Amino acid sequence: MSDNWYSNKNMKTDVFWKDEESISSPLYVPMQCLEVTDVHIKQINVDVIVEERVDLFVNNVHITTFFASPKELKELAVGFLVCEGFIDSDTIIESIVIEDHKIYCRIDVGSQELDSLTHIERCGTTSYRKDKVKIIDSDAQFHKDIIIDVVEQLKDKGKTWRRTGGAHTSFVCDREGNILTACEDVGRACAVDKTVGKAILNRIDLTDCALITTGRLASTMVSKAINAGFPLMASKGATVRESVELARKSGITLLAFVRRPNMYIYSGEQRVLLD
Repeated sequence: MSDNWYSNKNMKTDVFWKDEESISSPLYVPMQCLEVTDVHIKQINVDVIVEERVDLFVNNVHITTFFASPKELKELAVGFLVCEGFIDSDTIIESIVIEDHKIYCRIDVGSQELDSLTHIERCGTTSYRKDKVKIIDSDAQFHKDIIIDVVEQLKDKGKTWRRTGGAHTSFVCDREGNILTACEDVGRACAVDKTVGKAILNRIDLTDCALITTGRLASTMVSKAINAGFPLMASKGATVRESVELARKSGITLLAFVRRPNMYIYSGEQRVLLD
């Protein structure tokens, strides 16, 4: 049994299970390092998260390069295209093929008449964004206790985080707090893309769900939630001014510093039930 410093440390949080030590994963590998503390210096084995380069092509045009965990790449591609505003969540993707660290998506631009995909074929760039901010029009409401409960499960379900300390986790949940999809990745943006992509592939109505994630809510993260159509986004971490301004402009509910029993509501407070 390996002397995994990070895993052993997290046993103190009561969210690490011993039987996971023998589980292999493409998301992390055991590596040796020198542990230096105030009481000893010794060689130990630790699990180190894997980050691989993955290229995304749409209709044979290179769109972007991910540095992501090598798992759930189909979900990553779908989520990225929706979250970045290239396609809508109901757009039909004809095929997705993954080979040699490359993702090939085929979408019928002609039948969809999507300006964004026409732009992809013409320019082959990731700079495309819809000029108009998408307005979130949803009457979905979530009780504050449910949001807090779901946020607290980020640590419980973050299996790769528990082993390596190097992963982000994202959820899609419904109004009752049921976690419908969950994904981890070395990057917080990829974790969100994968979770959203998994929800879309499972035909989940995102307009009636919340997006819960670890990490800071930068404007690039909030724009992903808006493009996907979520009425609410929440994190245990902080947010930034540009995210708050974007959230208020679009009408999405934005919550940060969600830590029992508190939360900060920066916009769309009408969707959070406080009683």
